[in-house]
Amino acid sequence: MRITLHTLMLVMALTIGNIPIAWPATAIQAPGSIEVHSSGITYYAQAGDTLISIAQRLTTKTGNWVALGSINHINKDSNIPIGTAIAIPADLLAEEPTEASVIARNGNITATTADGSVTVIDIGSKIVEGMRINTGINSFLTIALADESRISVPSNSSVLLTKLRKSRYTGSPRTEVKLLRGKVVSRISPLDANKGRFEVRTPSSVAGVRGTYFRVGLDGKNVATEVLRGRVVVGSPRTPETRMLDLAKGNIIASNSVGRAIDLLPAPQLAGTPYRQDGAAQFSIEPINGARAYHVQLSQDAEALHLLAEAKSKMRDVTIDNIAEGNYFAHISAIDSLGLEGMPSTIAVTIKNRIDPIKELPIQAAPSVSNNYSKELELRWQGSATQKYNVQVARDVEFSWLLFTSSVVGNEIKLPRPSFGTYFARVQSVNADGSTNPFSSAQTLIVTDQWIINDGHPLRAKESSRDTSRSADRR
Repeated sequence: MRITLHTLMLVMALTIGNIPIAWPATAIQAPGSIEVHSSGITYYAQAGDTLISIAQRLTTKTGNWVALGSINHINKDSNIPIGTAIAIPADLLAEEPTEASVIARNGNITATTADGSVTVIDIGSKIVEGMRINTGINSFLTIALADESRISVPSNSSVLLTKLRKSRYTGSPRTEVKLLRGKVVSRISPLDANKGRFEVRTPSSVAGVRGTYFRVGLDGKNVATEVLRGRVVVGSPRTPETRMLDLAKGNIIASNSVGRAIDLLPAPQLAGTPYRQDGAAQFSIEPINGARAYHVQLSQDAEALHLLAEAKSKMRDVTIDNIAEGNYFAHISAIDSLGLEGMPSTIAVTIKNRIDPIKELPIQAAPSVSNNYSKELELRWQGSATQKYNVQVARDVEFSWLLFTSSVVGNEIKLPRPSFGTYFARVQSVNADGSTNPFSSAQTLIVTDQWIINDGHPLRAKESSRDTSRSADRR
């Protein structure tokens, strides 16, 4: 007998989950009445009831009478005594439409309804069965189901809500998501108690859960499933083979072959404090053995429901563009050589502009007298022969009484010989863009009838007036 994924999940729910399939009557109930339990109902037979009529009326499928007979230990489809308690699990109950709602969105998102019309998606918008949702670059959507389960659609993805229903009476969710492109992240409330169902399908895989947190990604014809909490049953619609994936396990389904369970890479940690530079957030990640890439997402909340932006990098350094200064949650994971994304770490971060340390510029050497016998004032300094410089000669160390101010290319200049006295000279380099660097120290120059010399003790322009007075005394 071929065992389908759905059959396997049902067996798990009834055995592993220890879910009762029959509920004793708590009191004598009126014929035709219904008692609702968390995982099904008890129907009390009325005159003329048979298993087939009950199956048709309460499950909409007459063929379910066989399952009802087995559950309730009734061997044949005959009239049932009035008042007999008939247990009907939620799995067999008829379904009715339900809806989800948008709780977080960001970026470019389009939604197309079953009739082909395009609708606007915003916070609070209703999501119904048959709706196809597409997200653009750095665009994210999170919707909430009636049982508070969450489905997040990250950027560059496309999903189709093929089933969005609940069982009649119990309200047990019946959800089916078809992944057409990209990835879908599901956080599913426990479904064992209410016997709900949740499946993520691709053209070549089915992932069924009873309550967990997992990702499904579609890359060409390969499907990656990664379990972050709970357990997931994966399989292919073209083969009876299935695989149980536990916490921190993943697998690849390729060519309809259900791959083995693989350990996911551990959660990475930051190697330093993230910062903002040129409008982008910069992250440095501690290396993980076996990682070929790293994935960083930024969100407003710790659960990553309100995602803002994301980026991947084959290097340890990851850059996310267009991020403002502020407080965020960073969700970081490593990607292995098969393309499986590992366990995430969630870190509260404060991103601020990076303040580069002030670079110490080389101190410009003061000019000195290059020719003591010249009839001109010849100054030379350490510098480039192709660099532009500003040169000043003044009567005071504060350079408020300028005698000469000139610009020259090269590291020397000739100026008219000043009269007898003491002077001060300094030089300043000019950058290619026209900006200037700090002036050199002030060099004291002594002019006599025969000599022009420097005293060997350059003075800084901000030295005290007392030093200036000493220089004046030497005149």
